[in-house]
Amino acid sequence: MKKKFNKMAGILICITFAVFLLFIKDNVDVIWGAICNFATILTPFVYAFGIAYILNFPFRFIQNKLFGKIKSQHFEKIKKPLALLLTYLFFFGLIGFFLAILIPQLSENITKLVTSVPSYVKSFREITTGLVTWINERFHLNLSFLDNINGAVENFIRSLSDINNIGRVYTAAMNTAGFVYNWVMALILSAYMLGSKEYLCKQLKRLGAAFLPTKWLPTIYQIINVSDDKCGKFLVGKILDSTIIGLMVFVYMTVRAIPYAPLISVIVAVCNIIPFFGPFIGGIPSALLLLLVNPAYCIEFVIMIFVFQQIDGNLIGPKIVGSQVGLIGFWSLFSVMVAGGLFGIAGMILGTPIFAAIYTLVGRKTGSRIDMKGENATRVIEMNVVKSSGLTNMKAKVIKKPVKRPKDADDNNSEN
Repeated sequence: MKKKFNKMAGILICITFAVFLLFIKDNVDVIWGAICNFATILTPFVYAFGIAYILNFPFRFIQNKLFGKIKSQHFEKIKKPLALLLTYLFFFGLIGFFLAILIPQLSENITKLVTSVPSYVKSFREITTGLVTWINERFHLNLSFLDNINGAVENFIRSLSDINNIGRVYTAAMNTAGFVYNWVMALILSAYMLGSKEYLCKQLKRLGAAFLPTKWLPTIYQIINVSDDKCGKFLVGKILDSTIIGLMVFVYMTVRAIPYAPLISVIVAVCNIIPFFGPFIGGIPSALLLLLVNPAYCIEFVIMIFVFQQIDGNLIGPKIVGSQVGLIGFWSLFSVMVAGGLFGIAGMILGTPIFAAIYTLVGRKTGSRIDMKGENATRVIEMNVVKSSGLTNMKAKVIKKPVKRPKDADDNNSEN
């Protein structure tokens, strides 16, 4: 009777699961829309977590380093709120300082760029026409792709001229309002997260201890610690490093009277956060913009970016970012390309530290497994797999140790 009941229960579970899958298939649009709406609601919380995570570093510095030497029972009660207040005052002061300096100049640069677009298009046509004419005369060719290039440029200009469309203005206004709302709420939520981080962490640990196997928790804590070490130091160091590079570009272009200094320095600083491809993503469009203004500015800018990147890669980056990523160039490039292809700009920024955390955890597990296997595993690793005589002579001599048989087994065999 019990077996029949278990069999019927299994059949009912399978039928229920099949009906559930059919329901999802028939209502996939509705379900996906609900997931997107839920993700939109959670957007301020995601932003808040990012802000709180970044600000946790200056918050800990103020609380532990600046206030750590003050020994007073009365001060202990206000140390944490005071450190939180100073952290956000520093953050808003820094943001306000940059906005007060950059916003007027950025708006002026953008206005100048929009009004100068027709003249830049004319310069672009002159440059491309002269270049193609020289190539045709020099190499006796007949290149005729200028019409396609000029047509694409004209379509781009035509799209810019339609910016006064009412529908687009309404959509842009709604997107701007949503953007402002998300970030304002994120700033408020980040303060709550940072102020109550110990309590929130304790709640998460209680949930883990209650609903997860206890043997999993040390591994989970290790993953969190390694991820925090890799991602946190990388992000804070990269932001500081990119800010210094942006200031260097701004100062140089301002001293040399190169146009669009604020706009280009912001582009270079923001893109420099992305490993490997960041300097190219920020440098190429900036160089093309200066090429339309004056080719001499373009050449000087390219040389400047090359010199600054060498300084950053050999002096500034190692001092600020350090070697905490611990990846060779191949794996860094691999992580940026794969994560960028899957998750876009966010993946390109976070791909390297996340992969570094995975790389570290896998390396530790691999090392412990090799140590468990002992000397045989070490010798196998040091063997030459492919000999110089060719692939057909590939051999690997496995080292075997004599297996010690239990005395009881020998006695049993002798009896048999």
